[in-house]
Amino acid sequence: MTTQLRLTTLLDTTDASAVADYERAFFRGFETATHNRLVRWLWEWDIGAERLRTRIPYADQKIWLVRNARGEITDGVAVNVAMNAFQAGAYGFTLPDDLAGGENRRALCEFLTFFAIGDHALADKRVLWRELFDDLRTMGFTTALGTGSPKIFPIHRWMGAELITQTQIEGEQRNFLRFDLTKTRR
Repeated sequence: MTTQLRLTTLLDTTDASAVADYERAFFRGFETATHNRLVRWLWEWDIGAERLRTRIPYADQKIWLVRNARGEITDGVAVNVAMNAFQAGAYGFTLPDDLAGGENRRALCEFLTFFAIGDHALADKRVLWRELFDDLRTMGFTTALGTGSPKIFPIHRWMGAELITQTQIEGEQRNFLRFDLTKTRR
């Protein structure tokens, strides 16, 4: 039996050292986003320590990582799998009615962040997204929600996103997105 080599690993969110490495990589992935007031406001920034984290507790997240040959984190995707809190709610978005309760709610997750350090080529991210989507489906998730700027909507659409709605916050536009994980194959 052949075991397929995986590109991604899951962050051990109970390991303080591993979490610190992740937070420093997450910071590097967004440190140039100084023009984006909304992500500066949305997440918890520790500029002095060069660390960044979402406001969703680590116990409620799964975080997929890609590392280079030196073991350094180059890409990361954080997903809210518990949905005890809803990050997009900070932008005023609410759960769509068809996802707010019952089985649909239990099959719902939320993309919290995606970052890439260095190489931003979309073709190189396909394996990461395929493994992530496969893992989420295996965990029983059928729908993911997320937010993003209109500037990167073509990438979200390439990944299978559907635009639910848009809002204007402090002069910046935000998209609210839905991913049907039963159809998304990227």
